[in-house]
Amino acid sequence: MIKWGITSGSHDGALSVFENANLLFASDAERFSGIKNDKEIPEKMMKYALNKYGEPDQIFFYEDPYLKAQRRHFSKQDETLTVKHPEISKKYKVKYINHHYSHACYGYYTSDFEESLILVIDAIGEWDTLTLWKSDTQNITKLKNWSYPKSLGLMYSACTQSAGWKPNEEEYIMMGASSIFKENKILTEYLRSLWNNNFNFHTGIDLENFDKNDIPASTQILYEEIFQKILKEVIENPNYNGNLIFVGGCALNVKANRFLNKFDSVYIPCNPGDGGSSIGCVLSSTKQKISSTPYLGYEIVGKYPVDDIIYNLVENTIVGVAKGKSEFGPRALGNRSIFGDVRREHLKDELNELKGREFFRPFGVMILKEDVDEWYYDSGIRSPYMNCVFKAKEKTITKYPSAIHIDGTTRLQIVDRETNLRELLEKWKVKTNCPMIVNTSLNIKGKPMVNDEKDLIQFKSLKIL
Repeated sequence: MIKWGITSGSHDGALSVFENANLLFASDAERFSGIKNDKEIPEKMMKYALNKYGEPDQIFFYEDPYLKAQRRHFSKQDETLTVKHPEISKKYKVKYINHHYSHACYGYYTSDFEESLILVIDAIGEWDTLTLWKSDTQNITKLKNWSYPKSLGLMYSACTQSAGWKPNEEEYIMMGASSIFKENKILTEYLRSLWNNNFNFHTGIDLENFDKNDIPASTQILYEEIFQKILKEVIENPNYNGNLIFVGGCALNVKANRFLNKFDSVYIPCNPGDGGSSIGCVLSSTKQKISSTPYLGYEIVGKYPVDDIIYNLVENTIVGVAKGKSEFGPRALGNRSIFGDVRREHLKDELNELKGREFFRPFGVMILKEDVDEWYYDSGIRSPYMNCVFKAKEKTITKYPSAIHIDGTTRLQIVDRETNLRELLEKWKVKTNCPMIVNTSLNIKGKPMVNDEKDLIQFKSLKIL
């Protein structure tokens, strides 16, 4: 039986394909449409899935449009109580799954935990904005929730918009900027007072009396303050056993995720935002564990070019790679990546120029698990999908400044298992005595990561293997 999971209609559209309980394919819609954060499933993607896997027998959707319509009516976004069904419902019968439950199922059934608490924080589902769940081999049970309009995600998105970036899309840029610009304590206190007085950030926030450059740091500081209080409550929950699964769009705030070191073991999947719920809504039905691999999308066939990568890094400093199945989620994890020789002093400037990005944007770095302790203060957080920043040791800052963000941290992709990336890093270390490689997404600012062979044409000055 072929089952499809769909996320669409708001932002970060995605499609997953299962055969019975086996996940065969998952991709973000933007990869097929070329539209960053595309909210709809493009025709090209539908045709690809139909041609490769056949007609779906069941369709699952990641949220309940009836409950969402009630909330939109309550918030005066829609005066007529209009139920917006996904486009695919015009052709197929669709089963609707609760938004936060889809998140929770995606986290639990791709984790290796038998029992865990699951924390879901995002802008908004139907009504929920934060939920805490207890999971075991039998059930996933909701323990706690915040309801609209109280929302940590909406607060961050509203401030992102006030700072001049796109909400529900460019929060990651503001997070990077929060390390560059200084905090305005008056602004921080103003935002804190709004939060404490249950201000509805969904309506937007007027911060015109403040400098836009003050917004990122003040917002991030308040976010982290609230986040730490949430984590304290999770640890104090009587069902806590040391394990935590963290999902929802707020799980992409890698800077704040450093506070997750309070837990014994933490799992954040490769696509914790709404896109990942295209998998989660199907898992709510199958209730079976699946692999956590991020390599689930369109496949560019060919042997992974480990030796050619190393040669080009040594000779040319920067090289692109487009091989194997594309990564599911916002991070390039080696199959649609631009790699850089971290030993080069001005590498960050060269990469920012190549990609057309702001000067303050940080880059990810791949490193083997066994090398983390030597170069970073290991918080104990697993970060196979660049889930967290790590504080660099002084010798790392001195020797490899191109790996270090202005706040002295690096977003690490910690490579543990036997993969192409492990072979690459092991051979690179033998060749150069360097333990890490810069890894950033194979894309240009404002465009999605490369998906298929035709997408490579946009890179005219970059060698791509």
